[in-house]
Amino acid sequence: MFAVNTTQPFKDRPIEQDLANKSVTVAGLPYYYQVHLNKLCNQKCIMCMPNGRHPHDEMPFDRFVAFFEQIKPHAEHLTLIGGEPLMYRWIAQVLDLLSQTKIAVTTITNATALTEKIAVQLAALNELNLRCSIDAASRRTYLKIHGTDHFSRVAAQIMQFRHLTRDNPSIRLIMHFVVMRENLNEVLDFIEFAKPYRPHRVEFHPVRHVSHWNVQNDTGWQFHGSEQSCEAFKPEYNTVMARAKIKCEAEAVPYEIILL
Repeated sequence: MFAVNTTQPFKDRPIEQDLANKSVTVAGLPYYYQVHLNKLCNQKCIMCMPNGRHPHDEMPFDRFVAFFEQIKPHAEHLTLIGGEPLMYRWIAQVLDLLSQTKIAVTTITNATALTEKIAVQLAALNELNLRCSIDAASRRTYLKIHGTDHFSRVAAQIMQFRHLTRDNPSIRLIMHFVVMRENLNEVLDFIEFAKPYRPHRVEFHPVRHVSHWNVQNDTGWQFHGSEQSCEAFKPEYNTVMARAKIKCEAEAVPYEIILL
């Protein structure tokens, strides 16, 4: 999904040559890594963990340091995964280590923990793709989907981050929207919502494979997966996504849209 800036041509990386040759063993080492920092989250997203019972598992910091020291000579790109990765107990130390390298970083966050201090550390990275999962263009819909009433706070913190990084093209803000029937009517509004942030792109991804779900997240809304899953209203979903594509192009908003 993301291009990694490098002075070494893609085809000349040893591991790429090994893959092209279908080698049973490889001489080259990977250059893209993912690390699962924690599972804890502070939201009850209806399409993820609606009961809010997130495990409290987290990677010990010394284990992360050992992993980081192993990959540092080879890594070009590292994705930090949660839970909510910005809630990782040692996220400040992790970002400090990464800021001392040329490694590009990607993470997806609900932005509730995107404090000014964390924003400054994120801005100090050599390269960053910050994917903010919002999934709504209004406070009411945000509450129903996320199970928390943090829409205004999240919007303000993302804007603070954008002001801090607006002159740095290596720090990319990506506005993320998971589409279901409940928020389908806010897809076009979300493009308007995102425009003032000058995002690197907006992303629209469909809810799928939850047709058997029948859950709630303490907001009084009963989520029936057979109705909310985008497979259930594929023509309507594709029509709205086609309109979103036209609007993004007309408004000069970069986008990523998945059609079914």
